[in-house]
Amino acid sequence: MFRRVFASLVLLLLLTAATPQVSAQVPLPQAAPTSQASAQEPDQLIDVLAKTGLGKIIQGRTKLTIDDVKDPVFWIDNIKDLIWTLLAFIPRLIGTCIFLFVFWLIYRGIRKVAIRNMKQGEVDSSIRELLGSLIKWAVMGFGIVIACNQLGIPIVAMLTGVSIIGLAVGFAAQETLANFIAGIVIFLDKPLKVGDWIMFGDTFGQVKRVTFRSTRVLSLDGEVHVIPNTQILNNKFSNHSTHPINRVNIVVGISYRSSIDDARRTLLALTRDDTRLVKEPAPEVIVKDLADSSVNLALRFWISDESLERRIRYEYNEKAKKALDAAGVEIPFPHMQLYIENTPALTALSRKAG
Repeated sequence: MFRRVFASLVLLLLLTAATPQVSAQVPLPQAAPTSQASAQEPDQLIDVLAKTGLGKIIQGRTKLTIDDVKDPVFWIDNIKDLIWTLLAFIPRLIGTCIFLFVFWLIYRGIRKVAIRNMKQGEVDSSIRELLGSLIKWAVMGFGIVIACNQLGIPIVAMLTGVSIIGLAVGFAAQETLANFIAGIVIFLDKPLKVGDWIMFGDTFGQVKRVTFRSTRVLSLDGEVHVIPNTQILNNKFSNHSTHPINRVNIVVGISYRSSIDDARRTLLALTRDDTRLVKEPAPEVIVKDLADSSVNLALRFWISDESLERRIRYEYNEKAKKALDAAGVEIPFPHMQLYIENTPALTALSRKAG
């Protein structure tokens, strides 16, 4: 019941404010017919102020003499005329305030729903704040435009100038706008989120913030890498947090004289008591490459905590070297064997040397 009464009052005030209000101090055209005056739209605030004594002086339609400047009565009459003209706009002002209050309620409702949905989607706090500001300026800006028209302020001309300035700024800040649009795409597509571990180029780290301009990644060296959003969309990167488990590959080369089976048993023994590794899929050792100087084996196992991926890799590189040395499995270094054929020229050269 209260909501219906409140809505009726708001509608009544808006209709009242929309009715032309003319001050008794403002002169009306004598030759205009009554029907034409009733159909005339409300005067704009600037036009009404221009009809006052001070307005005519500012526009140069009334000459200001020295006697007028010295006469206090002249100023008192002009100020009274201005005050009565402004008081005639009080009904419009009240209706405009109620109109803006309604738009403020609409903004609060939309913002509350949007922020709640973004929190459920684990959207970064900076994006939530920026979207909240965008909603505020969009809703309240629309309400202010209508309110200015209600008061008789020529807001359309102002918006035209602002739009031209905005167009110039848009051309000057193309890269910033591209990153802004890329941030919206990341927000909608969600290829990554805060807390994910990603590999971008040579950088492996955890995503700390995703804003509309850039993505901030904390590397294992404690460095925060600021990556523009356009690079995130235009380049390939791997997200190690999307899948529940990640595989770690430890590549070790053994000599051709060493036994692959002995090396396999030695490497698999390293993974038996490590609780950081998942049991399924089970660890395995495969022959990855038959290189020029070595047989390259790969110890492959899976982990559930992607933040330990690099640490475990470094740890198992050291464990593999020590275990293979203890088992007598040779880890060769690149070398080259040179065979010289017995040619007549080489035979003649050896005879001279002898």
